[in-house]
Amino acid sequence: MADNVPCHFVAAFGAGFCATVVASPVDVVKTRYMNASPGQYRNVLNCLLALLMQDGPAGLYKGFVPSFLRLGSWNIVMFVSYEQLQRVMVLARPGLA
Repeated sequence: MADNVPCHFVAAFGAGFCATVVASPVDVVKTRYMNASPGQYRNVLNCLLALLMQDGPAGLYKGFVPSFLRLGSWNIVMFVSYEQLQRVMVLARPGLA
């Protein structure tokens, strides 16, 4: 794939998806633990095990779509903008490449 905007878009989209897949379970457990009433869970591991027993592995990905829409769109804007600004800078000052 050529080094152009569609390439940067696809790469940023993929990076956002991967980041969401990795971060979503941690975020779900953290949110559930923080919103629990005092004494509901002994520790974070207890919270994780309770979540897995109650909702199964799919419970780790509750809220995946909104999280991906937020992180994916941010990645696309950031990476595409970065690559385009980098391209402009190289064209303006060829010695920087």
